[in-house]
Amino acid sequence: LPQKRSKKLLWILLALCLLCCLSTALCVGLGGAGFAQILVEKAPIARVLDAFMQDMADRDVDAAYALFSPRSQRLTPRADLEDMLQGNNYKLFEGYQSLSVVQLHMGASVNTDPDFPQGNVARVSGTVTYRDGFTGSFTAVLEKVEGVWMLYGIDIRVPPDKFPSSQGALVNTGKPGTISGRL
Repeated sequence: LPQKRSKKLLWILLALCLLCCLSTALCVGLGGAGFAQILVEKAPIARVLDAFMQDMADRDVDAAYALFSPRSQRLTPRADLEDMLQGNNYKLFEGYQSLSVVQLHMGASVNTDPDFPQGNVARVSGTVTYRDGFTGSFTAVLEKVEGVWMLYGIDIRVPPDKFPSSQGALVNTGKPGTISGRL
């Protein structure tokens, strides 16, 4: 009788160990898949952000505007991008050299408000490097439209020293329908 109990206990412990191993493998697999997706998507997202900065530095509003999702274009007039190339606002793009993505958060987004990003959404932040030695920062939201990452909004900040008047600036398209500059 004690030997039967011992064997039964052994089988129960073995089953519990197997269940723990399978659960751990599933968690690691799902986490690894998410991490792998971020690694795969980071370069295409960075290319969109770099293209936007380069287009704005080249004063090519049409090309920059084409990088925005149809949802964002519906909410943000092209003229708002043109305004960002006027006066000191252009300092946000002048001398643009490169950017690097520091943080990338991706996930599925569903909202009852059609003005908010939907589907595969990426929230990105990082640094912007300028030829004149300045370093700025950015945060952006992108949404995947028919398999292509497109901008929904971007917020670019540069240090006040980049402006002759010693005032900072901000480009903000991070909220639906707004692009604003503060000098």
